[in-house]
Amino acid sequence: MTRVALLIFLLIPASARAQIDTVSAYATGGRSERTWHGQAGLRALNIELGHALSPRSDVAFVLAPMTFVQPRSWFGDQFGDGDENVHAISGSLLLRRTFNKDSSRLQFYGEAAMGPMWSQKAVPASTSRFNFITQFGGGVVLMPRARLPVIAGYRYQHVSNGGYSPRNPGLNISSIVLGVRLSRSARPHRR
Repeated sequence: MTRVALLIFLLIPASARAQIDTVSAYATGGRSERTWHGQAGLRALNIELGHALSPRSDVAFVLAPMTFVQPRSWFGDQFGDGDENVHAISGSLLLRRTFNKDSSRLQFYGEAAMGPMWSQKAVPASTSRFNFITQFGGGVVLMPRARLPVIAGYRYQHVSNGGYSPRNPGLNISSIVLGVRLSRSARPHRR
């Protein structure tokens, strides 16, 4: 847990120096491809602090506590070991490009993110507690000028220790994204 605190301590100050234009909260959930190691599931809550680089491009810091549901054993379900819940946390740098920015009904976006992840047990089993998570996705922001625009999208997530450990099978997870965004421009002005 000390390493998790250190990770948060190192990543948050860098994002705090930039002006925060948007705050988003969204849930992601999905499953990995089935391999001989078994199949894993992922549930995460993402808190995103964003800053506009241009009218169509944003950069954000994303802090994501997550839970993996994965086979207990390196051998998947072959010996009936069952599944376990493994808690983890990641901090990622995200880049997003918004299309049809002038629309008041819906805006499409594409995004990419990458960052370190630390888990309480090895993910996948018998590999490493330290991993990197790389994400690519796209989606839509519904009613972007509303007080709380709704975000809905898809993310492809790759979890890998990058060769940090002798075993590195990685996980490829397809996830659904659902949440809300609060932007500085949508906040009511105080008089």
